[in-house]
Amino acid sequence: MIDNDFTQLCDEILSLADQRYAMPVDDVRRLIRLTTRLFRQLMIAKGHAGRDVTRITTKFRDAGRRSPPWKASSSVVPGRPQDGSDGNRRSRWLFEPQHKFYADELTATLVEIKYYLQALSMDNAPAVPFQDFSHSWAWLTDHAVAPGEYRDPIQLVPIDLDKFVENRRWVESGHLIPLDRGGRHTPSNSFLMIIGSNRLQGNLTFDELLALMNRIVNRHRSLGYEVREDLDIDFSAQYSAS
Repeated sequence: MIDNDFTQLCDEILSLADQRYAMPVDDVRRLIRLTTRLFRQLMIAKGHAGRDVTRITTKFRDAGRRSPPWKASSSVVPGRPQDGSDGNRRSRWLFEPQHKFYADELTATLVEIKYYLQALSMDNAPAVPFQDFSHSWAWLTDHAVAPGEYRDPIQLVPIDLDKFVENRRWVESGHLIPLDRGGRHTPSNSFLMIIGSNRLQGNLTFDELLALMNRIVNRHRSLGYEVREDLDIDFSAQYSAS
């Protein structure tokens, strides 16, 4: 049942999203708040505990608007950095533009919004019961925002949102051109992927990874090895421990 408040929420989200990359920073700030609220409502209505949903929204924030830890060690406490000013995560737009973690606030926030839309397009995601929502995001996602529409970009296999909620480490954010290789933190380069795919890619670009895998298969075939294609291997299983 769609109530008026939910309809108003979706209407406002799509009204802001219509501006695309030209939206002012104040509007993209509001858009991320509304998108987070929409995601929480849908997930809790589906039966997920609020604390579990918060873990996912925190993960998206840390992978979207915020940076990974940006210093090797703390200058105050030995070991892991303790706060933003001492080397832990901070807003990406606070870095110098040439830094690999840099993204302006609009771009970094749109990356985070894209993560929410990809999550809502995974298997077992709650459907957004609003007629215009699914096909209004092609400019950002390149796919309809509907359950079952999103695939891991490396293995091209479905990602189960319920499994992701049960173990938030199972899915990570990644870049088809790694930041260490000159890639930027932009919507076109940033994707959610199964942890096994992220490990498989390593610091290779997407094209390099495919070329490497193709060369490996061809070399084995040249030695007479029959490469089996009937094996159904969950490459993420070895990384799925909580």
